[in-house]
Amino acid sequence: MNEENNVPYEAETAETAEAAPLPAAEPARKPRVVALLNQKGGVGKTTSTVNLGAALARYGQRVLLIDLDPQSNLSLHFGVESGSEQRTIRDLLLDPTCRVEDCVQSARPGLDFIPAVTELALVEGELAQQEGMQSVLRSKLEPVYGNYDVVLLDCPPSLGVLSVNALTVADEVFVPMQAHYLPLRGLEKLLQTVHLVSQGLNPTIRVTGILLCMHDGSSSHAQAVIGEIEAQLAQFRATDVPWSAATVLDPPVRRNIKLAEAPSFGQTIFDYAPRCPGADDYRRIVKGLLERWELPHGEFEGSRPRAARDGEAAPKKRARRAAKKTKPVAAAKSAKKHAGIATAAKRVKRAKGVKLAKSVKPAKSVKPSKPSKGAKVAKATTNAKASKASKPAKASKPSKPATSAKHSKASKPNRAPKKSAPRARAGRGSARSAAPRALRSGGLSL
Repeated sequence: MNEENNVPYEAETAETAEAAPLPAAEPARKPRVVALLNQKGGVGKTTSTVNLGAALARYGQRVLLIDLDPQSNLSLHFGVESGSEQRTIRDLLLDPTCRVEDCVQSARPGLDFIPAVTELALVEGELAQQEGMQSVLRSKLEPVYGNYDVVLLDCPPSLGVLSVNALTVADEVFVPMQAHYLPLRGLEKLLQTVHLVSQGLNPTIRVTGILLCMHDGSSSHAQAVIGEIEAQLAQFRATDVPWSAATVLDPPVRRNIKLAEAPSFGQTIFDYAPRCPGADDYRRIVKGLLERWELPHGEFEGSRPRAARDGEAAPKKRARRAAKKTKPVAAAKSAKKHAGIATAAKRVKRAKGVKLAKSVKPAKSVKPSKPSKGAKVAKATTNAKASKASKPAKASKPSKPATSAKHSKASKPNRAPKKSAPRARAGRGSARSAAPRALRSGGLSL
């Protein structure tokens, strides 16, 4: 009892508790949002988005994939064809009442995705009528930031409103490309677009990785392109541009038919062929990204890559080696004995063959038979007829005297043919034999 105010102590405590302000809720931690963007099609954007997300999920990360491509290849990669009742990214961008939870589908444990439809191609014209069309996707994703660790955006092969929405919400940009000359020139245009977005809509966006897909390491042209990319990016290391920290992600994703076969079965590469080179490359790329981002992660779940790559002996190989070491000595001796018996038998057969060849006598030669008396008379009559019919030969004319040495053509001595020096081929041949050609690149200048 409070004597001064005559108020019970319990009531006073309750009033004080009600008046005390509640602690503010901590804002949800923003996930790492990465846009895989390239205005050139067929360079591996969707394949990389799916398999990078699958590898992140197998390392224990909560991953969300968003299909922003009207071709909806990411959705087909998981064997999903959006129906009329399924909410897609188109509904999320156009319908103000649509939430992310209404569109999300689960592909694997820890791996969700938002599908797309072909009608997404018409969204750009419809979004152009809305205010703040460039930041619609960002406003929709903010409520679910706490549900995921990484968000990957599969961008369309264009630089329209959908790609700008992805760049507005993204923290980083990965550029999937082939190590060819034309994609190298297209990289310059892409960096210019990112630079424009960083000046207004998203000042914190950065281009951090060049992801080489369908790579052929034995090609000299591919090596020249990689050298050109690294040389150009090195010039901007100390500058304030969005790609100042960009690097070529290691390792390059090697050309592998298994990566093309996996979507036809609705599986990721880690479900379809976990031991192929493509799966190993994506796993190693993701492991390097997690270390760079400093995200806590566990061991890779599922089939490990080939034991030779990790320096471990495969269980089957170990079992074979142990079986070879534990073979009884008697078995080895018996095998050696049988081999000796077989060799002796072969020698005996050869010796018998030589004796048989010596014992065979050569056949006697047949003497030619003498001609009969009738044959001798016929031969004599034919010779007599031939002598009567023959006429005396004409006297041969005297040969003309030899012409003088002046008029006779002196035979010229045979001269050795001159070996013409090999002509140096101008253009490609000479440059290729001397040194690899320098790429005709305009640089990554703005």
